[in-house]
Amino acid sequence: MEAWLGQYCINVTDLDAGVKFYETLGLTNTSRTEIPNAFEAIVENADLKGGKIQLARQKENTEPINHGNAFWKAYINTNDMERLYQAAMDAGYESQSAPARADRWPVTVAFIRDPDGYLVELVQRHPWLDGDDTTYTWVGQYCVYVSDIERTIKHYEGLGLSCTSQTDIPNVSEAILENANGQGGKIQLAQKLDDDSPIDMGTAMWKLYVHTDDCEGLHKAALGAGFREMMKPMLLEQW
Repeated sequence: MEAWLGQYCINVTDLDAGVKFYETLGLTNTSRTEIPNAFEAIVENADLKGGKIQLARQKENTEPINHGNAFWKAYINTNDMERLYQAAMDAGYESQSAPARADRWPVTVAFIRDPDGYLVELVQRHPWLDGDDTTYTWVGQYCVYVSDIERTIKHYEGLGLSCTSQTDIPNVSEAILENANGQGGKIQLAQKLDDDSPIDMGTAMWKLYVHTDDCEGLHKAALGAGFREMMKPMLLEQW
């Protein structure tokens, strides 16, 4: 049985505007779907490198996104920071900070916001560890705040993912989980060390997809590890 991260789904108020934002960042809208309660779109690298982001506009919710305090940022990786950042500025998107070289890691980073106010970190590593120096952009990890990072690591390990790194930065402890063989996307967990406020999901985050080659087996393993069941495995006739 193997598991890997699929797309990370966030709610948006305007699906077309959200898609346009990520297309401006060099990603491709690879699918659009309508389900009973939402319109959805997936954006990713056209050659399927990296992760995926799913945008969803809920049909019955016309209010602005309540971001709560759970979602921190999404990473968009690049090999051309100057071009990427300038494309976002030329399109009129909000900058949080211009590109700057980090002291601790061999990366250049910049921060911008999407039309709904989600924070996006643009990252260029010097060089990327896989040797790729030509791909323009791809989705990196999705970063969410948690109240107990060790407990949450065990949660995702119970779903068959591996913790591939743990890092401490000022006032925050971080960890990345992914498929051990590099398949699929990555999720980054972050625990604030100086703030024990309860996690508030707001209306921003909808769901995270964990793909597997054995849904019933993974579901059974998750329940055995103490997960709370939301729905039993079922075959969806639409897909």
